[in-house]
Amino acid sequence: MAGEGWPEEPRILPQAVAPKEFPRVPPADASAAEVPSGYRVEVVVRDLTYPSSIAFDDDGNVYVAEAGYAYGDPVGAARILRVSRDGAMRYVADQLNGPITGLLWHEGRLYVSHSGKVSVVDQNGQVRDLVTDLPLSPSHPNSEVAIGRDGKLYFGTGSFTNSGIIGLDEVSPFLGLLFWPDLYDRPPVDLELTGESFPTPEPMNVLAKQGKLTGNWPIFTDFVSSLFNKGKHRSLLVRTGALQPFGQNARRVQGHPKPSMSILRMNPDGSELELYAWGVRSPFGLRFGPDEKLYCSDNGPDERGSRPIANANDDIWVIREGAWYGFPDFSSGIPVTDRRFRSSRGPAPKRLLKNPPQAEKPLFSRPSHSGTTKFDFSRSEDFGFQGQMFLGEFGSGTPVNAPGTVPAGYQVVRIDPQTGQAEPFFTSKESALGPGKDKHVLTMGPKRPVDVRFSPDGRALYVVDFGAMSVFPAAVGPLVHPFPGTGVVWRITREGTQQQTPPADLSPLPGRQPRGGPASATLPAAPPR
Repeated sequence: MAGEGWPEEPRILPQAVAPKEFPRVPPADASAAEVPSGYRVEVVVRDLTYPSSIAFDDDGNVYVAEAGYAYGDPVGAARILRVSRDGAMRYVADQLNGPITGLLWHEGRLYVSHSGKVSVVDQNGQVRDLVTDLPLSPSHPNSEVAIGRDGKLYFGTGSFTNSGIIGLDEVSPFLGLLFWPDLYDRPPVDLELTGESFPTPEPMNVLAKQGKLTGNWPIFTDFVSSLFNKGKHRSLLVRTGALQPFGQNARRVQGHPKPSMSILRMNPDGSELELYAWGVRSPFGLRFGPDEKLYCSDNGPDERGSRPIANANDDIWVIREGAWYGFPDFSSGIPVTDRRFRSSRGPAPKRLLKNPPQAEKPLFSRPSHSGTTKFDFSRSEDFGFQGQMFLGEFGSGTPVNAPGTVPAGYQVVRIDPQTGQAEPFFTSKESALGPGKDKHVLTMGPKRPVDVRFSPDGRALYVVDFGAMSVFPAAVGPLVHPFPGTGVVWRITREGTQQQTPPADLSPLPGRQPRGGPASATLPAAPPR
């Protein structure tokens, strides 16, 4: 092979070792969930496919988003379900851009944050875009939307990359470089770089070479090789610099009016879009607290790609106007050149920005790869823990984001914002977990919390559980398998609290077999658009 100029690395990958059959996920059961003494759990809606968000209107109706795109499934249906006070259910909007990452009800309107857009849904199910052409990122999409006292909408845009450099990790499992080879991290301001760049095997050449050497996918590999940037990168190795498209290596990059890795704000009609803060890698949860400060959850860098970073925590920030939160050269306010961030998967990270701003420090941090998602604050004596944060943690994606096993996440934690002290609040009972690596797949309790929201009266905590997901090695790299129809909306109340609406245990959804328990009426489709 040396005569063909094929480099020593990457080596020819082994044949796939993915499971030949995936397990059957059991139905959700409140008895498998654990909460503190004095609280009770109910299943409100189940059999959802990749649910991601929840909101409440002024009449007590509940809106739940099925995200659509999920790691391992880029073509799921992105749509919004309404659950009425009496338990009646119907889809009210569909054909949105997956993933849907946030729902916000404000002054009679339902705002939707979905891939590359923020839109509003009217009462007839018509979707009107307020802002478009936001940075696409299959791994770190734009965040949920928060409403400020100034009447403006705030939302975050994530980075396209893990740590500032586009590489093979954006092919598998996230598919970003495969689908959109021209996308990259768009900074909000002009930046001068240190000149660090990284040689990376050209992805389609790797796939084509793998296919030809193993005798697999001869038609597919020729096809994708012809598609990828129309043959722009003909060499086997491509050198890429920070915050720019794959294969480019400039010393300066220009700011963009619709940047990634930023917190933006605009008027409710979409006008006057402006930068509020930046340097946030993966903003997902974004909400104003009872103290009127803007809080943001942010997942730290992974051990993957051309610039892997180890031991990076997930952070909760207080977002201040004009501040910089460190991406791509700081993690939790610490330079990534610190020895604690050295990964066995690659070289020690070096600085990418020549003259970085002063980096902020997080309010508090959560363990590495907890997968912090959305959060809310208790504001009711009837529920308890007033002023404290309830934070969802999705859990690890190993072996994609780190080697070995990472036990963090898979729960809702209660956090005192003044001290950062955290206590588990909602998780699966130890006795209800599945065996081995499938323990969070085969449990009947909560699996991967992605949204946490109190009811308008503050007396009930609703938790949106994405459902079961497996991550496994394969010949082209780590892949993800989500399980459609395993998503759940849970409700937690204090014992003795008056019965909540909608009623509990609404199932199944249209076109799906019930996963146990009583069936309910079939949902009508979304109205024509």
